[in-house]
Amino acid sequence: VSALSSTRPLRPRTSPTPTRSRARAASHSHASASSPERPGRERVVASAAETTGSTRAMKLDAHLHVWPSPSEYAYAPGKEPPAGLAERSTAEALLQQCERAGVHGALIVQPINLMYDHAYVAEALSAHPGRFVGCCLADPSVGGAAALGDLLPPRGPFRAVRFNPGLWPEGERMTNEAGKAMFKLAGERGAFVGFMCFHGLHLHVEQIKDLCAEFPATRVLMDHFGFVKGTNDPNWQALLSLAEFPQVYVKASAQFRVAPKGEQWPYETTGPALRGLLDAFGRDRVVWGSDFPYVEEQCGYERATKIAESCGAQLSAEEVEAVMGGNLARMFPGGWTS
Repeated sequence: VSALSSTRPLRPRTSPTPTRSRARAASHSHASASSPERPGRERVVASAAETTGSTRAMKLDAHLHVWPSPSEYAYAPGKEPPAGLAERSTAEALLQQCERAGVHGALIVQPINLMYDHAYVAEALSAHPGRFVGCCLADPSVGGAAALGDLLPPRGPFRAVRFNPGLWPEGERMTNEAGKAMFKLAGERGAFVGFMCFHGLHLHVEQIKDLCAEFPATRVLMDHFGFVKGTNDPNWQALLSLAEFPQVYVKASAQFRVAPKGEQWPYETTGPALRGLLDAFGRDRVVWGSDFPYVEEQCGYERATKIAESCGAQLSAEEVEAVMGGNLARMFPGGWTS
């Protein structure tokens, strides 16, 4: 069974499920984008340093999700998307939001409601070259590393993989044999590993440190401020302690998830945390993300794109440019074209 597709039957789709060859073609397009420029070819923006001003810098979203309409996909029981978002979370709906907000592209993270069926996200990557980079979902079961090998370059189109500790078998740690194999493989393939510490960073930070120490070539992306709720959160110092590992980056994403309940845009309580992340990790290791489509039920996508300069973090123009796209472009060279 392909790592891209599910073993469960699908309802008819408006667009075909990508075949292995299409996924490989998507992967090849990423590789081609990293090669030297040729006459008539789109210019690849590989780093923030290549831009000369905020008007030319790409705005890139480091964390969001897309999924197909329930009318086109047979979701597993209990995995149906939220009713209010079910019909407005497709790749096409995302692109419309990006156009309105001036966002050039994004890192799409495999949504939990699709589990290990990566076909829809792979199709989005293939259908919109130069707009999206993909992050797949790690399967910690036996054989998960082999499946991951089919999803990451050079065979697959995904350039990052998400570790969700909640998917590990009860009593198992992310530092078990499967976790180490996948973490090591990601580094060998040049892929980032994202960590979703939804139930608290304190439960997983030592495992993350152990993996980083053993496999320093593997780069890491911490989701949503590490799920740390402000600088007074007991986990704040645990998050900052990861700065000692130069391969660790942090997503200043989904501010609505880490702000006090009921707080509205621009989530000013997250300003000190954003400022603190840049001070601890440096300007080059912090990236912004919206958490679309969930942000649509909060402040809305367009306003989410203005959080970095509006939340009270007192970032310089250069810091805003780096956080809002320059860093992500450098982290995934060739991922987005202008």
